[in-house]
Amino acid sequence: MGQLIFGQLLNGAIIGTLYGIIALGVTLTFGITGIVNFALGVFMMLGAYAAWYFTDTAGLPYPIAVLCAVGVTALAGLVADQALFRFTRNNLVNGLLVSIGMIAVLEATALLIFTATPKELHRVMPGVIQFMGFVLPKMKLTVFLVLLAVIFGTYAALTRTWIGRAAYAYAQNPEAAELMGVRTARLQTGVVVYSTALAGLGGALYASLYSLEPTLGSLFVLKAVEAAILAGIGSVIGSLFGGVILGVTEGVGSIYLPLAFRDVYGLVFLVAILLFMPAGLFAGRK
Repeated sequence: MGQLIFGQLLNGAIIGTLYGIIALGVTLTFGITGIVNFALGVFMMLGAYAAWYFTDTAGLPYPIAVLCAVGVTALAGLVADQALFRFTRNNLVNGLLVSIGMIAVLEATALLIFTATPKELHRVMPGVIQFMGFVLPKMKLTVFLVLLAVIFGTYAALTRTWIGRAAYAYAQNPEAAELMGVRTARLQTGVVVYSTALAGLGGALYASLYSLEPTLGSLFVLKAVEAAILAGIGSVIGSLFGGVILGVTEGVGSIYLPLAFRDVYGLVFLVAILLFMPAGLFAGRK
């Protein structure tokens, strides 16, 4: 029983960090562009399929395939921003409609190209690590650590670099930031591209653990939005903890309740937070 609970804790933490990295993209995009980009889920799906293609079809080593997948999603994010999202800046409804339209188009395209048959990578990093009587799969542990490093690295960049301070300044007062020399159009585009790259990275790492299907991104972006609200929109580190809380709850809850209840936990958390702590668990902690 102990190994089962530990295994579900680990699975929940990994899934939670995947929620967290998408939630981070949601937080950054909303804070700078005023758009809740639900299309980040399909960029995650794009990153997952790109990693599968570069590894299994093109024959590239998996780490190189991950970098290529991130590059593909970043480029797709740039195209989407210049063709669509730049016309919806700070317009929540229009941005939401555009992102929902992108979901429909990209999922249908993926279904046409890759079909509904699930795709799987060959085992990238087989083997386990024994730790205090518990078994840790090497690949799951690696994915968890990489995602943690990226999220904390993003936090460090936002708090310790000029670009990060410019982003915070713009989020607080766009006019004042522009007067201080911040190139707001480039900043907004950069945030959109970086957010889609984060989603692509999450998808590429997801591909090493689970099977792929065209609709995988839709579930993840909904969970990510729940995690972002749970933490408090605007909290970078909070997006990680919000995702992990949600993922661990789902993992451990699946031991005691049927899998049909998995999607209930996030909604329960969401309602409770909106009722009792509308600003989120980590409000004020950027």
